[in-house]
Amino acid sequence: MFFLLATALSGVFALAALRLGLPAALAAVVAMFLFLMPGEGALGVLPYVGEVAVSMDYYKLPFVAVSVILGLLVAFYSPPYLRHLGAPRWYYGIHVLYVLSFVYIILFENLIFVFLALELSIITSFLLIWYFGYGNRRFVALLYFIWAQAGSILFLIGVALSGTFLAETFSVVGLASLLVLVGLLIKMGTAGVHFWLPYAHAEAPTPLSALLSPVHVGLMAYWIWRLKTGAGWPLDFLFLYGLLTAIYGSLLVFRETDFKRALADSTIANMGLLVAAASIEKEPVSYAATALLFVGHAFAKAALFMLAGLYIVSLHTRAIGEAKWDRYLLAAGVLGFVALAGLFGVNLIGKAYVAAGVPPLLHVATLAVAALVATAVYSFYLFNQMYRAGEGEVEYPAEMYAAIFAAAVSPYLLLLVLPLWLA
Repeated sequence: MFFLLATALSGVFALAALRLGLPAALAAVVAMFLFLMPGEGALGVLPYVGEVAVSMDYYKLPFVAVSVILGLLVAFYSPPYLRHLGAPRWYYGIHVLYVLSFVYIILFENLIFVFLALELSIITSFLLIWYFGYGNRRFVALLYFIWAQAGSILFLIGVALSGTFLAETFSVVGLASLLVLVGLLIKMGTAGVHFWLPYAHAEAPTPLSALLSPVHVGLMAYWIWRLKTGAGWPLDFLFLYGLLTAIYGSLLVFRETDFKRALADSTIANMGLLVAAASIEKEPVSYAATALLFVGHAFAKAALFMLAGLYIVSLHTRAIGEAKWDRYLLAAGVLGFVALAGLFGVNLIGKAYVAAGVPPLLHVATLAVAALVATAVYSFYLFNQMYRAGEGEVEYPAEMYAAIFAAAVSPYLLLLVLPLWLA
């Protein structure tokens, strides 16, 4: 089975990356492409936990593929940044395990093992923030760890109370249903449970921010979409809550002068759109909106966080108004911000599907328009503020720019295959 082969290869290379650094890390992430082979199977049966099932299908493909592709791009991007931090080689080994946790979060069908994958993602990202973050990094790491664990534990308790651990047969009501939902929302950092997110995503080392902000939290939207029918959540309320989170997160951006923190606030807004997308009642519309918004946001936000890291390395600043530009950096910025705003690229199509899922009620339609517009306006505000320092010479490593440009252009290139994907 490809799952076992991919796990063995990526695991061996991850351990090697703790000593050998980047070459082994790249090999480990490349090996993860084997996880994309379609199929399903059971790894065994455990007492109480039941069947340890895994699967890869059409619905999971975009979430896993984007996780692995961005894991590879960020690893390629990282060496100059890690030299700037003075980070040792073992950073790469933790990076690989972090990316591997994304794959497991989606591939496992047994929700107890989804919880274990969430734990792997928390531990690896916590270590990177604790050792290599900015500011009061250890306080931020503990804040992140406590909130992330709270979300995971609530998810686990809800699943345990349900008594049905396979996603395919998941059915629960009452308290257990509420705990699963609240756990996932905490991990997404939506309005009201978002307090940890701007600190963790801004103060994490930037290669981690480029995965934590768009990928890690966004994967929870898949499980909201997947479990909503069996969980019996109030989808109309959840849709409204997602729209309100999108508006609230967009407004938070305008308070910031730190580029990374502004991007972190914008993640709250985009998680709101993902919650709204995942809670649309029409399944084909809901899936298309969720998958497209996840993919578009992941590439655009990763590109912009990596661009922030380039400025940290080259200009030693995180201030929005001190980012000078040349034509190449301007091009990457334009591509990233336009994609993030949803004016073009797959995010535009994702927003269109959200609009198609709006019920014919005036107050909901008004909120939807406000959310869709707000998540575009903050992008142009940031772009305008970011390049106020004007044109200037900026020296930067070629591999950093190559990774940024590859991520920034992806939301547009994916439009070419969109008819095949949604057919």
